Amino acid sequence: MQAPESPRGAPALEASEPPPGTPALEVGDDLSAVCGFVAAQAARHGVIGNRAALLVIAAGDVAAALLKAGTGDQATVHVWPQPAALVCTFRALDGRDAPRVPLPRLQDQVEVTSAGPVTTIRVPLPA
Repeated sequence: MQAPESPRGAPALEASEPPPGTPALEVGDDLSAVCGFVAAQAARHGVIGNRAALLVIAAGDVAAALLKAGTGDQATVHVWPQPAALVCTFRALDGRDAPRVPLPRLQDQVEVTSAGPVTTIRVPLPA
């Protein structure tokens, strides 16, 4: 089976769990808290400006979809760097499948995948 492609046509990175000790936030019902957490974690990893903004916009859309699906209060968000990308995952703790979140306005700039209870956002970073 071939790996899915990223927005730029390169093979997508395999889904992974956040490294041990990665800060987490319970999504709850406060979208501004989620966006603030994601922005702070991006800055913590040296990602600022447009790349951070793309991640915050996508994360806000995913968090809103979780709230609409009724799983926001039982989900966590993590942000961590991988080689060539900054990764943000949302995990529904109740085991329900994550809602599909189409982000057509960002489709050429971020990769969003959902598998089971996890939605993963990847923002490619310049070399």
